[in-house]
Amino acid sequence: MNKQWMRKEGQKWIADNIISEDQLDLILERYPDSNDNRKVTGVLPILASVLIGIGILSFIASNWGEISPIARLSLLIVFMLGFYYSGERYLKTGHRSLGTSLNLLGIITFGASIILLGQTFNLNAVDARLFVFWSLPAIFYLFRDRHRLYFFLLGLLTVGGQFYSISEFQSFSYLLCIVFIVAVGGFVFLYPSTLKSWVFTIGFSIQVLMFITVNDINLLWFFLVGFALFTSSLWLEKKVFKQPFNRVGTLIAFGFAYGLYFLLTNEFSADFDLPNPYLYIPVLVVLFALSVLGKRMENIYMHAWELLIFMPFFYLVKVTDPLIVGIVYLIIMFVYSGFKLAEGYRNESRSQINFGIILFLLVCLMGYFNLAWSFIPKSIFFLLGGVLLFILNAFLQRKKKQILKNGGPHHD
Repeated sequence: MNKQWMRKEGQKWIADNIISEDQLDLILERYPDSNDNRKVTGVLPILASVLIGIGILSFIASNWGEISPIARLSLLIVFMLGFYYSGERYLKTGHRSLGTSLNLLGIITFGASIILLGQTFNLNAVDARLFVFWSLPAIFYLFRDRHRLYFFLLGLLTVGGQFYSISEFQSFSYLLCIVFIVAVGGFVFLYPSTLKSWVFTIGFSIQVLMFITVNDINLLWFFLVGFALFTSSLWLEKKVFKQPFNRVGTLIAFGFAYGLYFLLTNEFSADFDLPNPYLYIPVLVVLFALSVLGKRMENIYMHAWELLIFMPFFYLVKVTDPLIVGIVYLIIMFVYSGFKLAEGYRNESRSQINFGIILFLLVCLMGYFNLAWSFIPKSIFFLLGGVLLFILNAFLQRKKKQILKNGGPHHD
């Protein structure tokens, strides 16, 4: 709770005769300043511990050749056990931030030790199993302490390990993907929060994208993944998943429209490869049907423009000029972002308006770059583009402030 904000709002409530000054003082006393201060100071031990850990590991790595193998192993074990022991002691005495940061260093040291030992004894890895082992202590502490630092570390290890697997071994680690879905997804399911559900949704999308890329599957299948996320948001009962699934699914579809417009209007269409329509179209039809049914289940009418961005216009390149298809995508993006913005204004929803503004500005930027780049001098091009975006953004923000009276609904 931000006490400064509450005090400022409280003066408005007094002016409107909602509460008296005495009542405001009583409310403020329920939220002492010490809570805010503890949150700020709690970050310092974490940052300090991370810097110390990086320094220790850098020192060990730089002097690795001058230390005997037994001494190296002993040193790493001592550091790791020291971090874990100190972390547990501080946790028991109530110093949660310091104890968590030390345990975090213990996990980092554990993984770094495996990597350095492998390099020292020439142990050749054939897959990303290292990151699976590295994730195990993070999973243990995450479900035991439920601290978000373990959650972010686990997400980093599983997604980063997948990157490592693809870049080093050119293979997708199914085991690492399962760990991500079960551990990260399971934690979000059991202990839901908006931020964690966003992290899970983005991480899951990245995992699927890497799977498609490394298996040389047509990238347009990822477009269907975005549509599947959007459709899932209509069926999921847990509200905490609805917005991330809806927004990430929409952004994936919008990103494809963005890329296809650029691809088809810039003579890159010769390399354009379409997925097999006999497999692709049935899946698309099923998703369309589930989307409409999902809206009906919630007794909500689905506007036609909501599905516009998921229409497979790219198949039109088989029957018409790719340039025309590219322009169709530009029009679709303008129409979609415009309706999204209008919906936000109508619902007086801050998050919907912000989302619509971002989409609309991205379309304007893309259209301006693609249409004006060739025939306007570059200095004027950038100057004019920047001024136009500033004016457009100022107009949209002003419109938003007019719509969101008194700061808008708090649930956004």
